[in-house]
Amino acid sequence: MSERRKDNPLRLIAVLHLFLAVLVNCDIQPRFSCYNHYLAGIHRSSVLPIAGHHHSIQVLDLYHLRELVRRSQCTQTLTVNWKSAPEAGKGGIRVVSLLNETTRIEYSGEERQDFLFDESFAGVRHLIPDEDDYEFNPTVTTTRLLCKHIAQPECLVRGKFEVDLEANLEWNYALAFKTDTTNQTLFSLRSGDSISEVRLENDFFIRADGGVPVAVSHLSDATWHTVIVKHSEPDSHFLKIDDFPEIELTKSISDDTDKTVTLTISVNGNIQLIDPTDTNDDCMYSFDKPQKRLQETVSTRSMCVGCGCSKLSGTFDGLSKCDEEEEGAFSLRRDLDRLSFLHFEDSFDVDSNGAAIPAISTNFKSDSDVGLIFFGYWQNFNGKGRLQVYYHYNSISAVYCKHAEEKDEECSGCTLKNPRGFGRDEWIQTILWGGGDEIFLAVDSSVCRLQSSANVSLAEVYAIPQISQGAGLFVGGTWHEKKRRGLYRSEAEQKYFENTREKAPVLRGCVKDVFVRGAKVDISSSFEAQKEAMLNEVYDSNAFAVRKDCQKCTPSCSENTRCRSQGPLQSSPMICDCADELQFNSSEGICEKKRDSTPVALSTAFLSQNQIVLDIQNTKAVLSKVWLKFALPKQINQAQRIVNWTSWTIVSIFFSFNVGHRWIDGWHTVVSDIGKLVLNNVSVSAAETEDEWSSVIVHDFGLSYEYDEHFAVLHPSNVIHQVDLHSQLLPYQIRAPDLSKSGILDDSLWEKPVFTSETEGAAPILESSPHGDIVDFTADIIEPEQLLSARWILYSVALTILLCLLILVCVVCYWCVLRPRSMRRTDSGSQRTIMRDSPDYAPVKMRRESLSGVSMGDDDGSIGTDDTDLQAYRDIPSHRVKIYRESMVSILVPSIDQPAEAAIVKRTNSTISDQTSVRPQDSHAPLVRVNDD
Repeated sequence: MSERRKDNPLRLIAVLHLFLAVLVNCDIQPRFSCYNHYLAGIHRSSVLPIAGHHHSIQVLDLYHLRELVRRSQCTQTLTVNWKSAPEAGKGGIRVVSLLNETTRIEYSGEERQDFLFDESFAGVRHLIPDEDDYEFNPTVTTTRLLCKHIAQPECLVRGKFEVDLEANLEWNYALAFKTDTTNQTLFSLRSGDSISEVRLENDFFIRADGGVPVAVSHLSDATWHTVIVKHSEPDSHFLKIDDFPEIELTKSISDDTDKTVTLTISVNGNIQLIDPTDTNDDCMYSFDKPQKRLQETVSTRSMCVGCGCSKLSGTFDGLSKCDEEEEGAFSLRRDLDRLSFLHFEDSFDVDSNGAAIPAISTNFKSDSDVGLIFFGYWQNFNGKGRLQVYYHYNSISAVYCKHAEEKDEECSGCTLKNPRGFGRDEWIQTILWGGGDEIFLAVDSSVCRLQSSANVSLAEVYAIPQISQGAGLFVGGTWHEKKRRGLYRSEAEQKYFENTREKAPVLRGCVKDVFVRGAKVDISSSFEAQKEAMLNEVYDSNAFAVRKDCQKCTPSCSENTRCRSQGPLQSSPMICDCADELQFNSSEGICEKKRDSTPVALSTAFLSQNQIVLDIQNTKAVLSKVWLKFALPKQINQAQRIVNWTSWTIVSIFFSFNVGHRWIDGWHTVVSDIGKLVLNNVSVSAAETEDEWSSVIVHDFGLSYEYDEHFAVLHPSNVIHQVDLHSQLLPYQIRAPDLSKSGILDDSLWEKPVFTSETEGAAPILESSPHGDIVDFTADIIEPEQLLSARWILYSVALTILLCLLILVCVVCYWCVLRPRSMRRTDSGSQRTIMRDSPDYAPVKMRRESLSGVSMGDDDGSIGTDDTDLQAYRDIPSHRVKIYRESMVSILVPSIDQPAEAAIVKRTNSTISDQTSVRPQDSHAPLVRVNDD
């Protein structure tokens, strides 16, 4: 799509969401579609690269984009708004899809018309008005293009099969698998007498040829994972699983030219063929070839689902992750006077070297960005030590330290990261297990090995209780100085008390499914024993800030919104924190968007002042988040300051957004200690611009606060709340901007990116980016569409080579065959020469007729039905349209295990599938919102 003229009233404010991404510090490889990403272990709605080139940030190949639509079941809703009624027979537009289906839409007397496009009509590519400069042309918006990918049943294999590959060539072979078997052989490579075997061990580890196991991810979770086996260096073969780093196979497989390498896949589960050599023909002929042999075995055993999927069965008894069930859960609160933790005695075995052998696990969920998960200690005649697992924002860290035979403390540790953070009010499973030098931390599906290092930070790690003997484990918190005197027994205080500040704070949230020594414990009975051992009044139910069951919100919160206590007191009600979705809490306890959707142009032509100061009401709560949604000018000549945040703190602090850099949307940066900022006012600047095109347009502007846990806990303003700054700007507007020039707010442009893994270093980290780019109008295949296809380049090269060979053959034929014959005919006699010289054989001169009146081209009157047909219309003014926003496509990926009819397709009142002309719908028909999940 393209821009043509700035004053064109026909504006396509597109929401064609291409779920694409700039790869920032990550190694998520682009794949053909979101379906392929799903098979590679990405099972959440995500912003993902779908491109043919590793460094691409958008789909550069129009053929690729069309293939995505052609192979999927796609739908898209188009809304046409007529600001004024056009003259009879005018104001019509043609809608051209990615697959070159054309639909004509005309005014029918209704102010708004909604249309649903599906099949080959989905995917709006061009809007072509009858008259490009007609002042009554409508405004057109589209929803995101939703495509449901369907798994190919022909490509599903249950059992084992073999593939023969050339030993002396570079190659790679891809497949997807899912299994619930903890230990098994995944595949092997064989060439002659050389065999290399790859095994899955203990759910998380890959061991190649008996070497050191490599921690990868939870691969036996009965979900899909992608494996690529490749040969790219002499005598070297590599394995890549999902988006994790390559693993080199230790055994050398010879590159002997006389041999082949046989890849035998023997996964105990399901296999989905995804290699292009299979999918190019829909896997119909994959096993008709001698180099591929199928040994199918049909399994009657169904795979585990959810809570039925156990992990680390050699260490734990019945360990699994159950997100839905909350039975037996306990909630922990941070309190100024009371301790909050669960304590378990005799929690570890200790070996002869004085080192504990942990086998502990719990599920937790919290709304806080920091918290303590485990603190363990042990002390006997062989030695003593401590361990701790805690999280801070986007990192979970494990530290393990031991003293043996009067030696200095030796510590090891590792960290798993998730840019989404861990205080997101979702169940997260944390496991610590192992012994000796092989101790591991697992968080959900991610895993890391604790490494010995002198640089392990102990600043947030609690000390070993000095007089305690044996081994113990604190879950969710530990003993610290912040408590009321008289509640707790003095002997317990002397045993566990550490006379320092509270380090990693109490886990504010819920815990459940606690495992100690590899077995699940009864939290209720353990908590009763804890009260009896530590309290002066055993039946004092308020001595610990611990309660049975998790607190809930009514009504329940949306998927991306946390359920939180409104204030720091135990009696505070639970509410949904609407600022998580950049919204505001209503008086009814639900989340709503800003009060007024009128955009604000930061221009002296629209505002009464060039510097507006918005006062912020004093509060005892702490600043949590500030958001500003704005559209940039069409052209930026100089840097422009938009907003200043001022404070009466000792140091004058301000934030400013300087216009001049596009890459803003989707970037999430953490501002350290933002809660320490005391905002008294916000200053908004207006530039001296003439119209909407040259102005910054603000669509949403707000900030949010959360309660302070330590100070002014009784003050009524110390609660979670939000401030709508956008509404405070509206009274300063002289006139509202024209929506056809300022655009409309598309909230999905500011959706948080979804990150796919928690591992540090080995794991991919996914950042989102602006969702597209405006490109020149692409009328036909002759004009390079800024979507230059690598496939077309190969076709062009092949065609050029073919033509050169054809010309060469013609030249050889002429010189070797035709010319010798012609030379022989020149000696055939004088009679032929006399006849050639005769006037009757003189050449005839033909008169050239003018071709100027000849009309070439098709006569069906259509436009845009084929790429090559559009060359004839290059000079027609209406073949270019103006767009305001960037074009995008979103792909909705269901589980491939779901049947096609199980997917929900949301429609409006009119469906366009086979016809090329439709009548508008009822103007009052509701437009159904299409969800991503």
